Amino acid sequence: MGSTFQGIEIGKRGLSVHQQAIQTTGHNISNADNKHYARQRVVMNSMDPLYEPAFNRAEVPGQIGQGVKVSEIERVRDNFIDDRIIDSSSLKEYWGKKNDYLYQVETVFNEPTGTTLRSMMDQFWSSWEDLSNYPEETAHRAVVQEKAEALGSRMEDVYRKLSLLRDQSNREIESKVNHLNTVAENIKSLNEKITKSQALGDNPNDLLDRRDELLQELAGMADITIGRSDEDELMVFIGQQILVQGQKVHKIDLVGNPNNDGLLDLKWSETGDTVLLRKGSIQALYEIRDRILVEKINAVDALAINAMDVINEIHKDGFGLNGKTNLNFFENRALATNTFGEIDTDGDGLNDKTAVFRVTGRTSLDADRPIGISGTMRFLKASPGGETEVLVPYSKDDTLNAVIKRINRSETGVVAYMSHDNQLALKATTNPLDKKENFMIRHLEDSGELLVGLTGILTATGVAGSFDYRKVGEINKFQANAQDITLTPMYHPSSFFKMSEDVRNNPANIAAARGKDVNGSGDYNSPNGQKDGSNALLIAAALREKPVMFDYSKTTDDFYNSLISRLGTEAREAKQEYTTQNELMVELENMRQSVMGVNLDEEMANMVQFQQSYNASARMISTLNEMLDLVINRLGV
Repeated sequence: MGSTFQGIEIGKRGLSVHQQAIQTTGHNISNADNKHYARQRVVMNSMDPLYEPAFNRAEVPGQIGQGVKVSEIERVRDNFIDDRIIDSSSLKEYWGKKNDYLYQVETVFNEPTGTTLRSMMDQFWSSWEDLSNYPEETAHRAVVQEKAEALGSRMEDVYRKLSLLRDQSNREIESKVNHLNTVAENIKSLNEKITKSQALGDNPNDLLDRRDELLQELAGMADITIGRSDEDELMVFIGQQILVQGQKVHKIDLVGNPNNDGLLDLKWSETGDTVLLRKGSIQALYEIRDRILVEKINAVDALAINAMDVINEIHKDGFGLNGKTNLNFFENRALATNTFGEIDTDGDGLNDKTAVFRVTGRTSLDADRPIGISGTMRFLKASPGGETEVLVPYSKDDTLNAVIKRINRSETGVVAYMSHDNQLALKATTNPLDKKENFMIRHLEDSGELLVGLTGILTATGVAGSFDYRKVGEINKFQANAQDITLTPMYHPSSFFKMSEDVRNNPANIAAARGKDVNGSGDYNSPNGQKDGSNALLIAAALREKPVMFDYSKTTDDFYNSLISRLGTEAREAKQEYTTQNELMVELENMRQSVMGVNLDEEMANMVQFQQSYNASARMISTLNEMLDLVINRLGV
């Protein structure tokens, strides 16, 4: 015979289970606005029945039910959708961070309206053109000074703002890496609590939700991979390295890089290896700091040094109102502290390189006539593995213009053009791999006579007569006069774009006059009167029309248009990709919420259902109580 009180136990279990179900429903409702909360569901199973099949059991109907039990409180979540969201979070934050910074870079250049470098360059060019028409008037000379001052201020302002953005990105990297380490520690702590809870047979749903929230936050900073194969030990990878392994964290350190202005690199604390990233906001900040902003600063530097040098080159050959000549218009600050261009790059106190930006040949030539000689020029181009040899051949049927095009198309780090005196000029470009070697001619060598006898640049042919920047005393390899050699400028010439003291203090020293060739030698070596404005016209032409090669662009406008166009393309790509990833995240989040999100209508219906079941269980106990009261108190036995 079954127990007299068995029905009460079944009712009690019904009360307990449905009370727990109502509490879980209330927990769901209270977290309805928590987007990282996964709704929970009470899984009810029947208790094991009485009397397992056996020959020695009581002679009564078997498999007697014992009511209900809570087997688990289930967390409704789809890990596959979560993993897709984690992957998309990395891309979204990557493009979002790029979009933010590129917008700020666009604001710095402020194109196409406002006080921009383009408008300042145009006004500066116009002032020289006006001066060529009225070279004797002091007022027009003052305008040239004013526009030069305005252009210099704007150039320095652009450099300063780009540098501040670079510093800002470095500080943000530091902040995010520190936060990444903190998040990793928090995940480790949660892993410990979750493991202990699961060992006791519990489902730590709220702890799992908090861990998933931290994993998504971590994914926004770096491209992580989550290892779920081991039920007892969740692992988080960055690249092929483990960041979190169960209850252990592999910390990331921030280490200053002396070869990158002391800016911070990410290293694994235990091994010292570089942390390899592909996506996430930290990788975006790296690319912004070390590629995009460096490219833009390099471009502004190239614009500054080329504009200063081409104006100085022409200005030194002209004459002021007072007859003075061989004066720089802009102040030239060389990297070297000596006239030989020798610098110390390894900090041992001894000069080890010769830093030359431009050298101009001694011979005036017709660039459209065949050169009549053959040979091969040898250049060394900077490459990730060191240096790559680039050979530029020429033959007797080539014109000098054809050879110039061949040099420039080879992109060796050296460009060529014809100066205002129809002399071949060679100058260095920016170095995309090492900004400390910007504007340094690396190597010049000629097996023939083009750079030697024809143009008058090198003193001798072959290896013995070659110029190599890795040696000292190499400036003696040039035939050119000292005034036709420009030494490599100090780092970031755009940060110091100023008129020379000679010109700033005395506008009469502005060399608007070309002068005259007295003896027919091709050397304009005598003043030609105060009405001569031909030198100012040459400067205006060099600033706007003449192909004087600003890096690999022929003219100033070509160079600046390319800079702004590329910036616009990068900004547009970042905005489009961020919009796309954001829309994808919204779709994925909607998919996830459709699975784990709390539906208030559904929860209210469940609450009513559980309430009725609770009431029914209570009513059952009350009924059994009346039955027992009848048996115990009223039978009169």
